[in-house]
Amino acid sequence: MSRRRPTPVGIEAGSKRTFAWALEWPGWCRSGRTEEAALAALASYAERYAPVAGLAGVAFPDSVAERFDVVARVAGNATTDFGAPGAIADS
Repeated sequence: MSRRRPTPVGIEAGSKRTFAWALEWPGWCRSGRTEEAALAALASYAERYAPVAGLAGVAFPDSVAERFDVVARVAGNATTDFGAPGAIADS
């Protein structure tokens, strides 16, 4: 396990779908039927997201998807269950 700090993420949970998003990496967001599935999807898309960070001139660490720390939780709504993030977290 890495000694680097975990990546802070938020969770938006609806009744049918859950989204996980990285607070420090705009646009890096994935969904699943459960929180665990959404976090797994988020991790699996790290390699695909890395070029986006590169185009912005930001280094995207290889270890960014090793560990997540859920620091925000919001209740989802009909938009969440439809398949798009629809709630806004304070963070």
